[in-house]
Amino acid sequence: MMMGEEKQNSIARALYLLLGGIISSAQLGKAFVAMPLLKIEMNLTITIVSFLIATFATLGALFGMGTGLIVKRIGSRRALILGMVIMAGGSLLGASAQNAQMMMISRIIEGVGFLSAVIAIPDLIGHVATGKDRNFFFGLWGTFMPTGTALMLLMGPALPLIGWRNLWLSQSLLALIYAVIAAIILPVSRLASNQDNLRLIVIARAVLASRESVLLAVIFGLYTFQYFILAGFLPVILVSTLHLPLEQATLLTAGVVAANAGGNVCAGLLARAGFPLWVSMGASIASYALLSPFIYSLGISAGAVAALAGLNLWIAGLLPGSVFAAVPRLVRAELVPPTIGLVQQTSNIGQFIGPVAAGFFVNIYGWPAIPFLIVPVVLLGLSAVLLLRPRLSKTQPST
Repeated sequence: MMMGEEKQNSIARALYLLLGGIISSAQLGKAFVAMPLLKIEMNLTITIVSFLIATFATLGALFGMGTGLIVKRIGSRRALILGMVIMAGGSLLGASAQNAQMMMISRIIEGVGFLSAVIAIPDLIGHVATGKDRNFFFGLWGTFMPTGTALMLLMGPALPLIGWRNLWLSQSLLALIYAVIAAIILPVSRLASNQDNLRLIVIARAVLASRESVLLAVIFGLYTFQYFILAGFLPVILVSTLHLPLEQATLLTAGVVAANAGGNVCAGLLARAGFPLWVSMGASIASYALLSPFIYSLGISAGAVAALAGLNLWIAGLLPGSVFAAVPRLVRAELVPPTIGLVQQTSNIGQFIGPVAAGFFVNIYGWPAIPFLIVPVVLLGLSAVLLLRPRLSKTQPST
């Protein structure tokens, strides 16, 4: 009976950690849906808008691994609670912002909290979940970004009535409540000792010297490079090129992003069943090369484009959960938080570079030429997966 209660508590804590990821992702996604209103109210230029949206990615690209080391030092539980409190403070400041400068400061504060939380949570999942449940929840963890973003996109039609400032206030309150509950239900972690602190540089070097850590980070960075090209530009293609009304384009995009979350759930189920992680990663990466020629051809209807994009992102969704499930299998326990930080860092680099490269490519060659940008990235990603295959094949999921 005690074992059953312990398992239930483990599952409940893991689910609560997943909720923390969704709340964190909503802090990012709320800017996507509110930016048209912000642009008008604060008279923002497109350049300022792009910086406000890219803040989280820029912070992650610069400080991902460093944040992972800090998380290792202070403990993942404290890092999660602190991250949520910081996000709450940043969102509260943003709700009162009257100009672009104050909004930018608030987004930077939110970004710091976001980075702390999303690096801490996977490490905590590894501690609270056990056996096959751990692989399942690592797979589910990849759903946090598309789920939170999709929820914010679905609020788009109601936002003029709600008001963007009320949205910011509600997200601040939600993050703060989450932090309080997390402090109550999550097990206390040990503070790093002076000896541990002295080893941080050694740990950082070990992560960068780890072939597995670097390859996983590269694979995830290439994934986000492709994901944000498709998810980021899909509304533009649907509205500007295929002449779909904005409301329909927003809802279709939310559905496509939700399909990616569904792929992440499948990744968790496959990982729990012992399905080879390298196969899931390879299928995810290859899906872009197989489907992008049809998606960007502009020779099919808007509905068909959205359906193919949804299929693409559903298959692509197999990768995040597979990567997070692979980290504790392939690297030592002490290297898990900084490795996740490195993965987050390359993820944000891909998030930043992908849309920029695609925009440059489209300006010169047009949308139908996008597959010529995608295919080399796919080949590079598949090469990295094949390099990891021998190690992944030797490691078995926990039972």
